[in-house]
Amino acid sequence: MNRLGAILDKFAGVHLLVVGDLMLDRFIWGEVERLSPEAPVPVLQVLSEKNSLGGAANVIHNVRALRGRVTACGIIGKDNAGRRITAALRKIGASTAGVFADPGFQTIQKIRVIARPHHQQIVRLDRESRQSVGEGTLQKLRDFIAARAADFDAIVVSDYGKGAIHDELLDLIAAASRQRKVTYVVDPKKGNYEHYKFATLITPNKHEASEASGIPILDETSLRAAGKKLVRKWRAEAVLITRGAEGMTLFRSGFGVKHFPTQSREVFEVTGAGDTVVAVCALALASGAGYADAAALANVAAGFVGDEIGTVAVPIEKLQRSVEDTR
Repeated sequence: MNRLGAILDKFAGVHLLVVGDLMLDRFIWGEVERLSPEAPVPVLQVLSEKNSLGGAANVIHNVRALRGRVTACGIIGKDNAGRRITAALRKIGASTAGVFADPGFQTIQKIRVIARPHHQQIVRLDRESRQSVGEGTLQKLRDFIAARAADFDAIVVSDYGKGAIHDELLDLIAAASRQRKVTYVVDPKKGNYEHYKFATLITPNKHEASEASGIPILDETSLRAAGKKLVRKWRAEAVLITRGAEGMTLFRSGFGVKHFPTQSREVFEVTGAGDTVVAVCALALASGAGYADAAALANVAAGFVGDEIGTVAVPIEKLQRSVEDTR
C-alpha cells in the first residue's frame, strides 16, 4: 500500500470536534421551457428537490463519509430546519452533543434553484437570522468546548460568518489546543481574520487570503507574499491557500512553498469544496500525516467535489481508488 493509502486507513481511528455554522442546503432542480408572461423571468418546471447538510454540517458529513468519528458543535433555531439538521447528523452517525438550540435564532438555510441540462443556477435564496446569537447560547458553546476539548484528536473551526464563531471562542480553542496538544484546523471567514491564532493549519481560499493579507493575489509573486504574511499574522504552523481550478498552495514558516495542481476533471462549481478540504486535512493531520501529504489528499478530494453539482461528501472508497491509481 502506498503512503497516502496508509493515511486513509487511519481515518477511522480519529475523533474530530467540528465547531461552526450549521446550515441546511436545499437544491431544487428543474427545466426551463419558457419565459413567464407576467415578467421576463424563466418558468422552471420542478423535477426534484433535495435537502443536504451545509456549512459546518457539510464538514461533518465529509468526516463521516471518510469514516472518521465526529461530534458537532454549533447553533440551530427551534424550528423545522434545525430539527432536520440534527436528525440528518444523527442519521449519518455524528454526535450532536454540542448542538444548542437558540429560541431567537433562525436556522440558516440556503436554497439553490438549478436548471437542467446545463446545471445553471438561476437564483439562491438565503434564510437566516438578522439578530445576533444570544450570549447565553454562545456561553454554552464555550462551556462545551472547555469541558470536552481533550476528548478529541483534532478541533475544526468551520467559520461561515453567521454568528457561532466569535473572538472569545477562538481564544478558548487556541489555548485549549495548545495546552492539550490537539490538532487545530480552521476554515476562515472575513469577520474573524484578526482573531485566528496558533492553529495547526488554516485553509483560506484565494479571495479570503487576499482579504486577510491585504495583498491582492494576481500572480505567483503576490501569492507567495500573501501566504508568507498569513503564516506570520496568524502564527499558524501552516497555511493552505485553495485556488479553485489552479489547485492549492501550502506555506510553512522555514519551509519552501509547495504547489498542488488541481485534480478536477470538469469543474461545475465549488459549493462545499472548502468543507471537504478542511475535513480531509484535519483527519490526515490527526492521523499523523505531514502537511504535504494532508494537502495532497485534500487536493484529490476537492477535485471530486468540483466534478459534481451541489454539496458533496466524498466517500473514502473513491479517495482510496484514486490514490491507488497514483502508485
